[in-house]
Amino acid sequence: MKTNLQRIFLAACVCMLSFAASAQSENPFIGTWDLDAAASDFGGAPVPATMIRTYADTGNGGYMYMILTIADDGSIGGSGASYRYDGVSVPIANMGAGTGAQNTISYFQVNGRTVEYTVRNNGRTTQIGAKTLDPDSRVLTIVIQNINTDGGSSSSQILRFDRR
Repeated sequence: MKTNLQRIFLAACVCMLSFAASAQSENPFIGTWDLDAAASDFGGAPVPATMIRTYADTGNGGYMYMILTIADDGSIGGSGASYRYDGVSVPIANMGAGTGAQNTISYFQVNGRTVEYTVRNNGRTTQIGAKTLDPDSRVLTIVIQNINTDGGSSSSQILRFDRR
């Protein structure tokens, strides 16, 4: 009897892990990504010593991201948010310097490999961007357009990340 219960428990665990892996494979952005600084263009902004992006599936069509940056001087910054691909703005949690303003972010999924986003500061659009995966889902490219206070483009960046 004990052996049968162990087999049932083991089978249930295997099924749950299969479902979890299946859920993760539905969104190819899920995972941890390390900045490839040499292949990136920060458009004149300081290049961090380290930048790590992590995306996770929170269930029921929801996701979250966490960005950790470490500058050359050792200072730490970052941000995170929970979101859906529905275009609804959600608050961004910021850490580090310059975190006083309330920023929000909204996402829209263009296709299985491209997602567009908009960042707003107190309702004003400050950044638009798109993140795209290469065909084998090993390289994440994020194209960022920063918007100045007059509504015009002030700088752009192209960041490349490698899947961990």
